[in-house]
Amino acid sequence: MKFPAFCIMLLISLLLLPTTVFGAEAPNTIKLFMNEKRLVSNEVQPRIISGNTIVPVRIIVEEIGAKVTWDEAARKVTIVKDDVNIQLVIDSKSALIKGKKEVLEVAPIIDKGNTMLPLRFIGEQLGIEFTWDASTSSVHMFKKDSDDSKPVTAPVEVVDDKTPVTPPTTPAKPGNGNGTGTGTGNGTGTGTGTGNGTGTGTGTGTGTGTGTETGSNIPDPNIHLLTSIVLTDKDLTVNAKDGTLVPTTMKLANPNRIVFDFPNTTLDEPLQKQLVKNAGELASKHPLVEKVRFSNFKDNPATVRIILDLKSSADFKVQPSKLPNQWKATIGEHQLTIVIDAGHGDNDPGALSITGKHEKDFTLSTAKKVEQLLLQDKRLNVLMTRSDDTFIPLDDRVSFANNIQADLFLSIHGNSAKASVSGTETYYNRPESAAFANVIHKNAVAATGFPDRKVREADFRVITKTTMPAVLLEVGYLSNKNDETAMYKDAFQDKLASSLVAAIKEYLNLK
Repeated sequence: MKFPAFCIMLLISLLLLPTTVFGAEAPNTIKLFMNEKRLVSNEVQPRIISGNTIVPVRIIVEEIGAKVTWDEAARKVTIVKDDVNIQLVIDSKSALIKGKKEVLEVAPIIDKGNTMLPLRFIGEQLGIEFTWDASTSSVHMFKKDSDDSKPVTAPVEVVDDKTPVTPPTTPAKPGNGNGTGTGTGNGTGTGTGTGNGTGTGTGTGTGTGTGTETGSNIPDPNIHLLTSIVLTDKDLTVNAKDGTLVPTTMKLANPNRIVFDFPNTTLDEPLQKQLVKNAGELASKHPLVEKVRFSNFKDNPATVRIILDLKSSADFKVQPSKLPNQWKATIGEHQLTIVIDAGHGDNDPGALSITGKHEKDFTLSTAKKVEQLLLQDKRLNVLMTRSDDTFIPLDDRVSFANNIQADLFLSIHGNSAKASVSGTETYYNRPESAAFANVIHKNAVAATGFPDRKVREADFRVITKTTMPAVLLEVGYLSNKNDETAMYKDAFQDKLASSLVAAIKEYLNLK
């Protein structure tokens, strides 16, 4: 059984945890969150067995709408969610998943009437994503939002947790203090102190001198002070004392929020004084924003987090600023966001065509035609993973789409095989992508005129790890003379682009 990379990273992190203290919550208790909702079991706590974190199954699977049944005679628990059927036997490492036998790393157990299952197992079989917050010993799980079928993908806000984040500190400068001698002699003592410390010296008489000095702090030049956070009825503006501000961003749903993390920053003293348990709030005049929250989110690296709690779904657009130490974004109503991914690029040329052309050139040319047609519809926000001959790693394409919570993801490719193979194929991975794949394929086949090689399932990374409906289209075979001749012609690409735009609008039900 092959485990995804995030599970391996989670396991490594959990192995470093101190032992959990059960009963009353101890500082190192493992805490569970599902879409930022704290999950609490009153009887039994998560624990680590043989390097695997095990958790009460009921508080997890029922939270995502799965059905759990118990067979007392067989000591068997059955979990059903959509087309996933999982059967496990207590104290047995053998499990049935969709009728196929799998082996678990640690067997389920019963503790105080609760069935305990390995967390890694739940993540793999029920489609839950995980992040680990070492500072609060918390496992944060993310499931698909059942209200609008749009997954919640971004990490949890630790600013909501009870545990405050310690602000970054700067080193103290050693100081030399002149102490006043005290004792039986008439001497003046000389002492040395570090920072706000007290130095002790020996006087010229028989007395002992005591010296004090207030040392000065040397600021870390790599950490910049945020001096103001201002939200008007239109824009969010963040200013720093110096340095360039480039945040990472996330959009979260249920409830709707936009999160901005500013690396290598900390709050200045006036903002720091507004914090209560490391969380500050600002009133909002923006019609789409309920309030603004801010905190010193992390201290390694120093990071300030700013959160916009939204009244409804909203988007942001970064605005240019004349000040290098200012960052500004306009907050506006949500637009449907489409990510178009031109496969390959730069030192990854993709397939070589039968006449020596590169796949990367075909995909970029076609993707840009799709982009230009989509941009004609003002209801749509269209973004490209690459707009020139640039190499973008697969995981960066995925995170780009996930972080902005795109509504659709379309990756365009050309195929290669034996010279006799011809045709159009469309790939998807997750069930929620199937409908999008079908409408893309129907329109693409009609436009290309190539043989219909059907809609297929595959584990291509850009359609597996993205969290919105995602499709990879193999337009035709560059290794086939007829396919390749057509694919590099502008007229063919124009027709294909029009068909893909029509498919996207059909799927989104846009008239």
